[in-house]
Amino acid sequence: MTYPFHINSNFHFVETTHSTNLLLNEIVENSKNMGAHLPDFFCVAANFQTAGKGQGSKSWLSGKGENVLASFYFQPLILPSQQIYFNYFFALTIRKLISLYVNNVKIKKPNDIYVEDKKIAGMLIEHHIQGEKLNYSVAGVGININQTQFDAALPNPTSLKLITGKEFDREIILKEIVQLGKEYYNKLQNNALMDLETEYESYVRIEKKPD
Repeated sequence: MTYPFHINSNFHFVETTHSTNLLLNEIVENSKNMGAHLPDFFCVAANFQTAGKGQGSKSWLSGKGENVLASFYFQPLILPSQQIYFNYFFALTIRKLISLYVNNVKIKKPNDIYVEDKKIAGMLIEHHIQGEKLNYSVAGVGININQTQFDAALPNPTSLKLITGKEFDREIILKEIVQLGKEYYNKLQNNALMDLETEYESYVRIEKKPD
């Protein structure tokens, strides 16, 4: 299944790319060169990434056409020293999205989403700083949606389909990310930073201590 991608002009779909974060950064720079301005929540999504990245040196492995692989553009009104609050906003958005469909959804610091003891989503956030100003941010997310078979190297993956037994429309999921994200993003833009931190901490997963 491919994305029909009729959402609106703020979404850009490609079948395959190196990574949606890299592609979005390229689009941002090209837009600047042409004097164009991208809106908050401008999104690129793909059916497959050849070089998907997780945190640090980790890669993000995903079945072709089965999951949400997307990156979003933002111009947050925060200082570079306040980057962590952007992290809170985006992690809360993805947690709330997944909680629409399943229970016991938690955040594993800094940017993973778990259902019980299994990972269902990961995020990669990149900030572009110019002088003392946060110029723009790119927030990438991989959410396991309809994939049911995973690489054996992955320690604890799961997906919405594995949990519920149901097939999901990935375009609807993308729409919901934007809809749910706007509430949290408004808090970020209006400096309700402690509200974001308090809610984020309330959903942080408590690691089980080994026996």
